[in-house]
Amino acid sequence: MSTKANESVLKCFEILGLIESGRPEISARTVVNELGLKPATAHRFLATLLRVGALATYRRGSYCIGPRIWELGQIEQLTNPMANVVKPVIDAVSQDLNESVMASRLSRAGPICMAVAIPNRPFNINIKVGTILPLHSTAQGKLWLASLSAKERRARLGAYRLVATTENTLHDRKALETELELIRSRGYAVNRGENESDIGAVSVPVFDDQGETILSISLFGLVSRFNDAFIAAAVPRLKQAAIEVTRKSQ
Repeated sequence: MSTKANESVLKCFEILGLIESGRPEISARTVVNELGLKPATAHRFLATLLRVGALATYRRGSYCIGPRIWELGQIEQLTNPMANVVKPVIDAVSQDLNESVMASRLSRAGPICMAVAIPNRPFNINIKVGTILPLHSTAQGKLWLASLSAKERRARLGAYRLVATTENTLHDRKALETELELIRSRGYAVNRGENESDIGAVSVPVFDDQGETILSISLFGLVSRFNDAFIAAAVPRLKQAAIEVTRKSQ
């Protein structure tokens, strides 16, 4: 007989789940309207989450993610055993291809960098572990979107704004869906200056033994390097690394 879940704990996480990158703050009305709670119950849950630091408030009636969630996220980054599996693999790819490499996993707010490898040369593009990347304008983000079902993708993009940060950014949803279909068919995603005009990237999925995407591995650097020939040479090496991570994580 399975142990019954604590409904109050589940409800707390449902409330936290209402906060997204496109909606960084919620109110008691948000909780009432979207979770069907009575106003007094919504206020009680919000006050409890505020007290333990899971939520914070900087203006009356509005709540955002609190410092305790951030602290737990940092601890997770430091103690995640998968990062120890991934790091030596992406270190080898970085040295082979002479570019920076990152591994990311999907968080509620978007792909989050969990490990980085930098080649041994004087000048490199780098990114901090824990950085959250946009879904629509990065190779990692588009790869993750392509891995989701249509229903999951609609839920992710419901309140998400396709902000055009450069002239290359895909900010039309129909064009984005066309790009995602291409990613699914060829098995990798490319970014040529879509998030930052001078940065390019190519990303491949890491699958578990059930064929589900669990991580992405991405090569990134100056966009001038990411021409068709370089990407064609990089993709097989990245896919080889993805297979190695899958094997080592089993």
